[in-house]
Amino acid sequence: MRSTMKRTIAGATGAMLIALALAPTATAVTAVTPQDDPAPSQARKSDDLAHPLGDKERSLRETAVDKLVKGKAQVTTNKKGKKVVQVAKGQYVNYDVNREEDIFTILAEFGDKTSTTTGGTPGPLHNSIPQPDRSQDNSTIWAPNFDRAHYQDLMFGSGESFKDFYLKQSNGRFLAKGDVSDWVKVPYNEARYGSNKISDAAGAWPFIQDSANAWYAAQKAAGKTDAEIVAYLKQFDRIDRYDYDGDGDFNEPDGYIDHFQAIHAGEGEEAGGGAQGDDAIWSHRWYAYSNNAGKTGPAVNKAGGVQIGNTGIWIGDYTTEPENGGLGVFTHEFGHDLGLPDLYDTQGGDNGTGFWTLMSAGSWLNDGTVDIGSKPGYMGPWEKLQLGWLDYQTVSYGQDGVVKLGPASLAGKMPQAALVSLPDKTRVTQLVAPHSGSKQWWSGAADDLNVTLTRTVDLTGRSDATLSAWVNYDTEADYDYLYAEVSADGGATWSQVGSYSGKSNGWVQKSFDLSAYAGKQVTFRFRYASDGGLHGLGAFIDDITVTSGGTTILSDDVEGGANGWTAKGFTQVGASSSEPVSHYYLAENRTYTGYDRYLKTGPYNFGWANTRPDWVERFPYQDGMLVWYINNEYSDNNTKAHPGGGQVLPVDARPTPIRFPDGVLLGNRRQPFDATFGLQATDPVTFHRNGQAVSVPSQPAIPTFDDSDPNRYWSAANPWGSTKVAGAGVKITVNNQAKQGDQMNIHVSFTK
Repeated sequence: MRSTMKRTIAGATGAMLIALALAPTATAVTAVTPQDDPAPSQARKSDDLAHPLGDKERSLRETAVDKLVKGKAQVTTNKKGKKVVQVAKGQYVNYDVNREEDIFTILAEFGDKTSTTTGGTPGPLHNSIPQPDRSQDNSTIWAPNFDRAHYQDLMFGSGESFKDFYLKQSNGRFLAKGDVSDWVKVPYNEARYGSNKISDAAGAWPFIQDSANAWYAAQKAAGKTDAEIVAYLKQFDRIDRYDYDGDGDFNEPDGYIDHFQAIHAGEGEEAGGGAQGDDAIWSHRWYAYSNNAGKTGPAVNKAGGVQIGNTGIWIGDYTTEPENGGLGVFTHEFGHDLGLPDLYDTQGGDNGTGFWTLMSAGSWLNDGTVDIGSKPGYMGPWEKLQLGWLDYQTVSYGQDGVVKLGPASLAGKMPQAALVSLPDKTRVTQLVAPHSGSKQWWSGAADDLNVTLTRTVDLTGRSDATLSAWVNYDTEADYDYLYAEVSADGGATWSQVGSYSGKSNGWVQKSFDLSAYAGKQVTFRFRYASDGGLHGLGAFIDDITVTSGGTTILSDDVEGGANGWTAKGFTQVGASSSEPVSHYYLAENRTYTGYDRYLKTGPYNFGWANTRPDWVERFPYQDGMLVWYINNEYSDNNTKAHPGGGQVLPVDARPTPIRFPDGVLLGNRRQPFDATFGLQATDPVTFHRNGQAVSVPSQPAIPTFDDSDPNRYWSAANPWGSTKVAGAGVKITVNNQAKQGDQMNIHVSFTK
């Protein structure tokens, strides 16, 4: 797991830290023309931090949805009348589109205690954010009083609110309820919890624990009994998020708060951090003390986390946001809480998702007045598909068809999107040659893996034993690990007997002393765990032996099948691996309706970074048909690592990059403003960079998407933007487009 979530920006200060919210600066990248906005920081790393339960849930969900799309799985009803998809025996995905769930929020301000490691100033207390000078700052969110009522209205108010957004995003299928506490004070200053001098876990997890402790102490001080506190908290434990008992019933308590968020005093580091700068907490979603799974937690479900007082109710999954967080950051982080990944490039690149989706820069939209991030835009179609909220019509490959699309923002008699299926493609991965023979065990190569290779080792009657194996590993050093682990209690608990990270630079033999378990029957496993960042080829294992007293009691060259091993995620491969993967197009009709109306007023650009660093200009993203290429050859959207390809990328109808007079590219959160196809000419737009202008005149309408040339919508001059397409002979033409966008007729045809 990545140990320092802010390591990519360590040393940056002040306003220049800003993520999808701050002023851009020109940065040269090898072999890539400089772009105007490699910042904001949210484009540099993920705020969605990995943990095993969440990683498994997300992987299962993507697998389930992929099977649904291909007609290889069905949505079924469990014993409580809720919708699920069974992926494998004992593995279910919650696909109940109609959900009513509660969110528990604690407001936490900071105390005076400091840590010798992190230092920093006392506080902050809430309501300490200075009022912006609106003649110089039209980007900072501010209110005269960030009291409990402010957040009650933000979360559950009758107007535009968190509740309203998700009700409309889900087309009436998701009702958010809940409560917000009064402000409580944690003992330490914010630096103790947010400093870049310590790891994420060393700061963020104690913040969640201290927030829970402070809330519990406040309840006791107010005269609440333990029974009253428990009764109150139980309203927030109604779902079994990870189906801990494997019965396919997600609508039962599991001992953990269903949805928890801690709102901290002060600004978020992703928006510069205010007075605290890089000591501020970075908004994120994670799972507290996930490393304690199997050790701590409710009696029947020990999955780590923090207990709230002595209530027996725990917090595992959580999100945290700043005092002056807008509706955008709250809805974005909750998208992670629902299982969605970030769709921006989390490795320092700048892909073309931009303001087109909540799970990228769409969380920073606004109404065009005094701030940014106060209004969110909607998710793209893939995200809605993951949650069961997309109403779509499938056009099978090779079968021409006409689809009448309604607005992407609304579900009604017309579908929100057309899904154009494509034949599976083959993904070939070049691996390493086995140590011997033609087969070896392989962990796989992806982010957020937690895979195991397990067997029973019978040491009954033995006085000593050693297990040896040849291993070859290529992992991200200090973040991805191959572990060797032993259990003497049937897998209830595990002890490490070896761990390896980085690169082995070829095959090396590793030996593990099992003498401490002599005389017993034990369970041994290799476990490979990768975080949500970079990854290498993973881990390979071959030629495994167990010896005792000079006698070989097991010899496995991996040429004879499983041979007693149980593989969960590990596979037997040769020197290369090939597998079929799905890919398809999703075409949607984006209109200025619902929260998507902020696509007209909310996209922004920091055009005067050198003189007015907090001042933005605004411009409209163009309405029309937006085509997304869903390409499961990739597991992320990091186009810096793989230019021209990603898992979920919008196709830019006009990929020729926009440049400032000095040759610097306009960044990819601005480039795709005219990505849509349709029957309308684009609006003329002017962008500034340090006061220098580039004007983009109105461009003619482009009614047809045509993928016959895979590079048609991708430019080598801007390799991180847009995407290469399938080259499958698909044409999608807008035949009719109502003036208000409430209907769009498209014709899908095939030339191959």
